[in-house]
Amino acid sequence: MARQERAEQTRRKLVEAAAEEFAAHGYSGASLSGIVRSAGVTMGALTFHFPSKSLLADAVQEAGEDATRAVLDAGPVTPGLPAPIGDILALAGAIEANPSMRAAARFARDGHSPAAGWYGSWVPEVRARLGRYEASGLAPLLTFVLLGVEAATVAPETLRAVTGSDPRDDLARALETLSDLMASVQSVPE
Repeated sequence: MARQERAEQTRRKLVEAAAEEFAAHGYSGASLSGIVRSAGVTMGALTFHFPSKSLLADAVQEAGEDATRAVLDAGPVTPGLPAPIGDILALAGAIEANPSMRAAARFARDGHSPAAGWYGSWVPEVRARLGRYEASGLAPLLTFVLLGVEAATVAPETLRAVTGSDPRDDLARALETLSDLMASVQSVPE
């Protein structure tokens, strides 16, 4: 394996391990030694690629934003549902499966991201897609449902403690109700 390939592979391992650590523990609670151990590399390799924890977090943030945009670019994956509901489900599944997205979301909530942060990577795009629902008043509602999806996916135990129910069950019911509501808005073509 060429030297550059190995370097790229090491960098990728570090970003993936850091995403898991940051998603689970936040910026302040993330351990560089835990990241190194998880990535299977040395502390020297970490500091070679990322001289500071902040630069590592920036790389994870960028990976999370890129992954989020890729999900939106791919479009909804659930036929038969209104497109915004499909977008919501696609984002929910991706947030749950992708540690860099969860980490980027956590950075935004914890105040360790650029001004627009992770939300800036998807909220404007989703709002633009929802423009046709603006007249019906559904666009802001759908945006806040998406924000709730993020919370239900990233912090389900916290929400469960507050609501006393499973946030994923609540989300499924909310999406079903929202889908019915959207279908009842006759002035909005699907």
